[in-house]
Amino acid sequence: MNHLIYEEKRCHSSLYVPYSYYQCIIPVYYPYVPLHWHNEFEINFVHEGSGIFKCDQSTFTVNQGDIIAVLPNRLHAITSVNDSKLVYDTIVFNQSMLCGNADDRCYAVCLSNLFAEDTVANMPITASSPHYSEIRASVENMMTCAKENSGMMDLLLKSELMRTFWLLINSGSILYGDYNQTVSDKNIKDTIEYIKDHYNTGLSVKSLAQNVHLSESYFMGKFRRVTGMGVIEYVNIIRIKAACGLLVNSDFSSAQIAFEVGFRNLSNFNRQFKKIVGHSPREYRKAMQSHWPLG
Repeated sequence: MNHLIYEEKRCHSSLYVPYSYYQCIIPVYYPYVPLHWHNEFEINFVHEGSGIFKCDQSTFTVNQGDIIAVLPNRLHAITSVNDSKLVYDTIVFNQSMLCGNADDRCYAVCLSNLFAEDTVANMPITASSPHYSEIRASVENMMTCAKENSGMMDLLLKSELMRTFWLLINSGSILYGDYNQTVSDKNIKDTIEYIKDHYNTGLSVKSLAQNVHLSESYFMGKFRRVTGMGVIEYVNIIRIKAACGLLVNSDFSSAQIAFEVGFRNLSNFNRQFKKIVGHSPREYRKAMQSHWPLG
């Protein structure tokens, strides 16, 4: 139910099963997915509602039926429009799903370029996009295979995945070259990774700036340009995201949870939780344990 709460911390794939599938519902379990990145590919299919998707410096609206492909190591986030319900399927997969090596012409000429920093995914794919019906059919087949989660379905999933990328490249939805490498600034990506791993410690602008060897003022400006928010605002979002998981999966008190996720003041924790989630910690726990949608 609450897989979004742990999405950025979990390993999305393994050697045995090199992909993960999620059904995501916003804001039923969490108001939005904060900015994050991972080494795997990601494909999303919108079933219901509208959302705002951010990938590096691009921000666009997605609607029912739209498809979004996220290349590895790209900063991305998603939220619903005006707190309306957004339902979408996600499959995250390791590059090992794209079988091949440098001696394989297909991999060398086409697939290896997908990992290059100058490759662009031109999103979203909508009903008016070239090859939309074929891409949608392949993506829906992939999601079905992932849900069934068996060795035989993995075989079909791999074949659909290869077909999907052929269609994406052939239709111009994935473009090679001319990618602005500054959009996924390494300092900011390193900071996001550091916050993810140390959100429950005493983080400050000063300590985070020092960690990437930048001045505080330059660091704050760069973080806001890349993410669209202040660094402390982002830290609070990650902490509250972790708090949501503890409220659902533990019997800790609000005070215990506040301390566990890095807040040292219960009043500030309650205030930030209400601001970000729209409900108090007690209301959120009651709704989630009763399987009630927040509204």
